[in-house]
Amino acid sequence: MHMRPPADIDPMNEIELNSNQQAGAPGATPSLIRDLLTLAKARVVSLLVFTAIVGELLAPQFWRHWSGALAGLVGIALAGGAGGVLNQLVEPSLDQHMRRTRRRPLVNGRITRGWAMLYALMLFGGAVTVLALWTNATTLVLTLFGTVGYGVIYTLYLKPSTPWNIVWGGLAGALPPLIGWAAVGAPIAAMPILLVLLIFVWTPAHFWPLALYFREDYAKACIPMLPVTHGVERTRAEIVKYAVATLAVSLTPALFGAGLLYTLAAAASGIWYTGLTIRLKRMPVSIEMDQYARRVFAASISYLFILYAALIGDHLLQMTGLPLV
Repeated sequence: MHMRPPADIDPMNEIELNSNQQAGAPGATPSLIRDLLTLAKARVVSLLVFTAIVGELLAPQFWRHWSGALAGLVGIALAGGAGGVLNQLVEPSLDQHMRRTRRRPLVNGRITRGWAMLYALMLFGGAVTVLALWTNATTLVLTLFGTVGYGVIYTLYLKPSTPWNIVWGGLAGALPPLIGWAAVGAPIAAMPILLVLLIFVWTPAHFWPLALYFREDYAKACIPMLPVTHGVERTRAEIVKYAVATLAVSLTPALFGAGLLYTLAAAASGIWYTGLTIRLKRMPVSIEMDQYARRVFAASISYLFILYAALIGDHLLQMTGLPLV
């Protein structure tokens, strides 16, 4: 059955606006800046840019392509922002019924749909221009695929039609490491593909704990998220399954050049996060479980950061030629 997506609850967007100011025509005010950042999902974009930076730093001889590296990051940020605006343009009037979306600028009328559409076009046009002028065709195509994949395919088709939406839709958000790698002119290799795969398998274990917390909101909105369609027990089992898969995938870079520092960090952080998901699975269904699920969601972001920071640290250590004692 096809369910319409009456509201968007983005699992990674923690920006909540406390201002009750109603906007008329846009002006250069601090509140407008906050609203524009919210529309562009700035915190989501910051994570995309971070993973793209890792892809760039791990690419061979990246320092010889500074212009491409910087342009790639700007392009990813602009394109990611455009995707965020497109995501929120889908029936914003019903976002008011959702706890996490009711203060968004489109819901409260602080920014109109017309201005939001113009904003999305400006961000998207800026991304295409920057990437076309200062990077390469591969970077441009991958970035456009990610933007369309999230802003259109996920939002309009996957999210309202299948409980596995975040699995397939997660590919769009997994591309930045490969985009960053391509932006510095490096040929496609195993390492950036592994980085994409890592985010791809991490995403369900990251998202579903928060979906558990907001399962009643999703049910009221008729959005077929896994806790709504398959229940709490199945969702918690899937979280553990994907956490274990993430741990396994996180160790594979050791086969393609990552050293002992990264391997130890990946093993330790993976065991830690998997343990959190196992505890979540064993808890009785209660308010305490819901609160713990949100803590697991927050921990998943730290987990990904640890993995990618360890990759950078390990790479820099190898560049210096110093052994890990």
